[in-house]
Amino acid sequence: MLQLFGLVLALQFVAFSIASLPATLLFQTPDGSALENLAVRASSELVVASSQSPTLFTFDPIADNPTLNGVVTFPDADGLLGIAEYRPDVFAVVACKVNFTALAAVPGTVAIWSVDFSDGAPTARRAATIPQAGLANGLTAVPGVPDVVLAADSIRGLAWEVNLLTGGVRVFLESEATSVPMGPGDPSPALGINGVHVQGGFLYFTNSQRGTLSRTPLVPGGPVQLLGTGSFDDFILDKQGRAWVTNNPSSLSLISPLKNGSFVEETVVDTVLIDPSAVAFGRIGGKMTKTLFVTTRAGQLVSVDTSAEGA
Repeated sequence: MLQLFGLVLALQFVAFSIASLPATLLFQTPDGSALENLAVRASSELVVASSQSPTLFTFDPIADNPTLNGVVTFPDADGLLGIAEYRPDVFAVVACKVNFTALAAVPGTVAIWSVDFSDGAPTARRAATIPQAGLANGLTAVPGVPDVVLAADSIRGLAWEVNLLTGGVRVFLESEATSVPMGPGDPSPALGINGVHVQGGFLYFTNSQRGTLSRTPLVPGGPVQLLGTGSFDDFILDKQGRAWVTNNPSSLSLISPLKNGSFVEETVVDTVLIDPSAVAFGRIGGKMTKTLFVTTRAGQLVSVDTSAEGA
């Protein structure tokens, strides 16, 4: 097992608020059931997961009356978590049985499924299991490494490397920055590393309990660099290397690198959102690529027009 331990380098950053970007509620689950994660197909149709349902949904944001459409229901699961596109129109999805009291997966139930939308009706196969996982949460593909994803284990405080072709699993990253701090006064249960994305040779990740967004090079022993702080969950990176981060209980933050090596953190949405959980950009041409879609644990699907921020 490869374990990476790095020094946490706290760079200076500044936090402030700007006028909230336009946000529109597209859909609300009728019973308020939580929406946990989403990914976006090349058509900009959304692929949506709920931690309270074993069914994977799609959602067409430009339909006249958009709604969630169930496409795959996974066996031996009652909730879905991370989603990542690892081949064109092929998505990895975390499925498990969830113990909501402990905020953990029921032991031995965590599986990574591959869902292929590329040839008409989606087909699904169980690609890997992680019986030792506490809670495989955020999920990211690794550009240039086919059929491999990294899964954030929020309970064990580490990231798994999962080969979706062979089913092989090993520890990829484990450090103080990914761990769950459990000192005096820390709440229990608690979640460590949560959202994960790979870009530009770095693994970016949030730690919910520590309230941090950090990054580390994809090399053994690389340093861990602090980028921002808040009540963070999931996030998405844009082409400029900025992170759009869900910030509980009700806002969206934008964390941008500056030329002097510091970071600036802005609150860019402080309306509509209730317990935001994940974000993703649209992918078709024109304005849709500047539209950010947000899921919330209150069952909302929200669109945010990021044109004013030059996304």
